[in-house]
Amino acid sequence: MKFLTILLISLFSFSFTIEDINDEISASLKQGNTVELVKIFSDRVSIKVLTQEDLVSKSQAQAIIEDFFSKNKVKGYQTSHTSIVNGNQQFITGTIDTVNGKFRVSILVRGNLISQFRIENE
Repeated sequence: MKFLTILLISLFSFSFTIEDINDEISASLKQGNTVELVKIFSDRVSIKVLTQEDLVSKSQAQAIIEDFFSKNKVKGYQTSHTSIVNGNQQFITGTIDTVNGKFRVSILVRGNLISQFRIENE
C-alpha cells in the first residue's frame, strides 16, 4: 500500500512537471523568446535549424535560434502533439507561424530539460 501511494504521488507530480515544461516551451516559442527557451535546455543539445545541424552548448543553441527568429519574426506557435516515451522522456511537435511562413518544430525533453530541438520547413 505504501509503495502504491508513493507511486501515485510520483506520477501525479511528474504530470505537473510535464505540463509546466510544455507551458514554458509554448510561451517561449509564441514570443520568439530564446532567453527563456534556452533556460530549459540541457548543457549540450542536439539542434537542427533548417540546414544547420550540430551538437552544441546552450549559448551556441541560443545564438542559432536567435538568428532564426531575427530572420523569421514569430506570429504564433501551436503544439500539435505530445507523447511520453520511456517514462521520463517527452516528444513535442508543433508549428511556428512566422512572417515568412510556417515551420515544424520537434522537441525531445529528457527529465526536465530539452535535449533535442529542431526547426524544419513545413
